[in-house]
Amino acid sequence: MKDLTPEHAELEQEIVETVEVGNVLDETQQHEQALIYYDQAWGMLPEPKLEWEMASWIASCQANAYMDLGQYELAKPWAEISLQTRSTDRNTSPLIDLGMVCMRLEQHDEAYSYLHQAYEYGKERAFQGNPREVLKYYKEERAKRT
Repeated sequence: MKDLTPEHAELEQEIVETVEVGNVLDETQQHEQALIYYDQAWGMLPEPKLEWEMASWIASCQANAYMDLGQYELAKPWAEISLQTRSTDRNTSPLIDLGMVCMRLEQHDEAYSYLHQAYEYGKERAFQGNPREVLKYYKEERAKRT
């Protein structure tokens, strides 16, 4: 993953500001409006987009806004990009986000796989800050599989 700053410092600042406007809208339940800003920020990323560190952040914001809208089919590709472009394996949030999307889509094998990877890395601590039902779902699925 490459950092935008060395080559595109002004562009990075513009993208950050755009995503942050989206985040304010998302936090106030204006998810559709937030998505407009996230799309705009994604469009600003130079090609190939998946090589930039910021891709994971923007994709995660997109995925979360779609999840908040209950549009899990639309959230899934963004959650996949967030996972694919994460900067470190220690960041389990993309695994949990993708696991939650798959859980909502009733794609239980995929959901379990992603949530299990997060659990293997961080145990229950990895699930902090997420709805309790996600860890409960993981534990129930694990019990079925052992």
